[in-house]
Amino acid sequence: MFNLNEKFWKVLSLALIIILAGLVIYLGHTTAELRARSDYEPNYSQPAAYRSSPLMQEEDVGGNIYWVADLVEKALPFVVNVKTSTKPKSDSAEDAGSGMYKELPQDERSWREGDPFDWFRERFPWVEIPEPEFRQPPIQGVASGFIVSEKGHIVTNAHVVQGMDVITITLSDGREFDAELVGTDNLKDIAVLKIDAKGLSVAPLGDSDALRIGEPAVAIGSPFGLEATVTQGIISTTARDPRELRMEMDARRVKKLIQTDASINQGNSGGPLLNARGEVIGVNQAILPYARGIGFAIPINEVKNTIEQIIKEGKVSYPGMGITVQDVTEENHEALRIEVTRGAYVVQVNVGSAADRAHIEAGDVILKINDVEVRTTDDLISEIQRHKVGEKVTVLVARGGSKDKLKKVVVVLGELDQSEFRPGG
Repeated sequence: MFNLNEKFWKVLSLALIIILAGLVIYLGHTTAELRARSDYEPNYSQPAAYRSSPLMQEEDVGGNIYWVADLVEKALPFVVNVKTSTKPKSDSAEDAGSGMYKELPQDERSWREGDPFDWFRERFPWVEIPEPEFRQPPIQGVASGFIVSEKGHIVTNAHVVQGMDVITITLSDGREFDAELVGTDNLKDIAVLKIDAKGLSVAPLGDSDALRIGEPAVAIGSPFGLEATVTQGIISTTARDPRELRMEMDARRVKKLIQTDASINQGNSGGPLLNARGEVIGVNQAILPYARGIGFAIPINEVKNTIEQIIKEGKVSYPGMGITVQDVTEENHEALRIEVTRGAYVVQVNVGSAADRAHIEAGDVILKINDVEVRTTDDLISEIQRHKVGEKVTVLVARGGSKDKLKKVVVVLGELDQSEFRPGG
């Protein structure tokens, strides 16, 4: 009996030793596998719940968690505040008086017509009454911009300065300057200003064509007239169609907008959208009034040439024919009372324009430009934009929209009148 019990305990002890050894080997193997995995990094200095995400490794931010702050320190000197205002406008008492009461009923305006003080003067001629001056209060605005040359050229939006008489620039160091408007491009919604200042920091322009959805983006501006404010987010999309935002669109305008969730509020218009290297990749332009966290910027590559032209020549020249056109489709050609079913229908020809000199008439349909087929108005505009002001193009038109009355005319392209276009679409 004794020998049997001793044998039992020996077998049991051996079994336990084998199990324990197997457990040690298993744990050792598992630990080695975990250490070999890239996302395993024990952190004994803080609770596991606050461990950094594998997507935010130190190498992804250059080993610097303050990269946005460092970027902003370098960028703030080239970001400016833009204040705009109109000068007070006064009207004569005669104009103001005649307009103030003309909508009143006849029985109420008999003694009020003309100068409203005439009645008083007739009865009290010895009392001197100064001529009243009616003044329209000035309109004020606030926006942002960025410096693009050491000579003091500043980029902002055209809609920021449209109709404004006084433009004041405030630099990040507090210096203020009166700005001169060098020129605007209403189609691209870009304006270039100039100040007489020295020691300016110039914004580096990046490559908006190289943008990737999801990469970091930093917006700097003066929202609501406040001092320079910084917001950070990502590139939500690199190609938002302006038509989705109910903006006017043709082939001369900005074709695609950058969308970002970096907050772009009122006053940010014209300020820079930066990439993680601190380069300007877009010009902040618009927000959706009914949405939060959605902002849009003009890709910098679309306006580099515009900025350069304005600095050199004071304007951007677009070739044009001086006509108003609309698309011809299968659905509307009968309503237009024409036979052709595709092309650019000429609604109006401006007197003295390039088209007028070439004897193009309202009701004609443009079918080709230099043997390139025109199916839509965008086709027409795109083909014209391949040429320069003063160049000749051959235009095939269907006179009155008739298939049997085709005519070729030579048009010497004129310069497009941008005043007909509203900045920003």
